[in-house]
Amino acid sequence: MTKKLLHTEKELVEKLRNGDSFAFEVLFYKYRNKVKGFAKKIIPAQIDPDEIVQEVFVRVWLKKATLNPDKEFQSFLFSIAKNLVIDHLKSAVNRRLYFVEAHFQQDLLIEDNPEKSVTEDMELQLLQLVEQLPERRREIFSLSRFEGLSYKQIAERLNITENTVDSQIRNALSFIRKEFRKFAILIFLFLSQ
Repeated sequence: MTKKLLHTEKELVEKLRNGDSFAFEVLFYKYRNKVKGFAKKIIPAQIDPDEIVQEVFVRVWLKKATLNPDKEFQSFLFSIAKNLVIDHLKSAVNRRLYFVEAHFQQDLLIEDNPEKSVTEDMELQLLQLVEQLPERRREIFSLSRFEGLSYKQIAERLNITENTVDSQIRNALSFIRKEFRKFAILIFLFLSQ
């Protein structure tokens, strides 16, 4: 009786699940270029796709006991690759944010009165963003935040419902938060060049 040399993917995954290093090697050589091609499509140039391939297969080996031979192995690999790329990108962003924060703190130490400067910059940015709001929303937001009126007082003064006041302030705050994030990202990108 001759021994079967070729195995289906399902059989290879089952063998890998049981710790068979030869099955792992076969799957590695079968899929490494596909994983590398996939990674190249979704990663920035500074991340080495071979590093992603290596990390994917290390994770496959570490998670071999949880593999399901009935599920598509390639999808599993691409899912790991996608998550690794996301992890790499988050890590890169965190490193850059740390760098920006460290320089920002250093710049603050150099200034005569850092609290005043930062506060003035933030107030100026807030006022500029408030000016960009639609007229009615700007009026409602200003009455609430700058004049200290309650929702009920604003509603009575403008002859609108408290729900309208609430929704307009929520929309204003959402816009301001979104624009502050954009501003922070622009500073981050500028400083990272």
